[in-house]
Amino acid sequence: MSSWGFCCCEHGEQAVFGRMRGEAWEEMPLAADMRGDGRAQALEALLGQAQAGPVRDAVFLEALRDAVLLASLDDTSCLRCKIRADQQNLAGAVLCDLYRNSLPRLQFLPFAAGTGAPPVPGLPLLLLTDLPEGNFEGAYADFTTSQPMLRLQFHRLNFAQRTLRALLPPLGLGLLLSMWNAAGHAVEERLGTRKAAQYTDLVTWLMLRRNFPANEYPITGPEHAQLQARVEEYDSMG
Repeated sequence: MSSWGFCCCEHGEQAVFGRMRGEAWEEMPLAADMRGDGRAQALEALLGQAQAGPVRDAVFLEALRDAVLLASLDDTSCLRCKIRADQQNLAGAVLCDLYRNSLPRLQFLPFAAGTGAPPVPGLPLLLLTDLPEGNFEGAYADFTTSQPMLRLQFHRLNFAQRTLRALLPPLGLGLLLSMWNAAGHAVEERLGTRKAAQYTDLVTWLMLRRNFPANEYPITGPEHAQLQARVEEYDSMG
């Protein structure tokens, strides 16, 4: 089977999509913004994978979606997936599914899939035949086995990750995302898209203030100091 691959990342505020042609990578800037409304449809147009349910195991797929949500809330987390060379269609369908169902509207996880090394190292979302070795923070999925396997490796959860992980079992991903996106939209209106995507602790605080009793979710001293500064910045723009 010939080599194949595709990837998407950001250079500054410009999204760039790449596809392997032969043994070389060809890249092109995207007119579509990969943060906000419409990015899932833009990705489906690029990959040609609009179908839902790329994996029949509903329990596995739900856990994979939850893991991607957690990975998107900290730039040191990632999801690494092992695939076979003949699973190109599955890779595209999984990526489209995760973008459509897992990611907050302002988050963007640069990704790569394929049979060789991507042109950009260190991308947080990978579906590769040869995965980088070493320990990492996030989750590992294996699509090469008869039943897909998922292993969580989140050891250093931040305030946003801890809070959403606690809320996922009682609320479910769909309801939690709707609450998160509403709070993220409010932060975006005051501070802009980039800060709203980066300030996951501020979005978490605002979501909690709108929907839940206060002081029920733990926060460390340094996290509280950073959040306090961001809350003051948010309030000053009101």
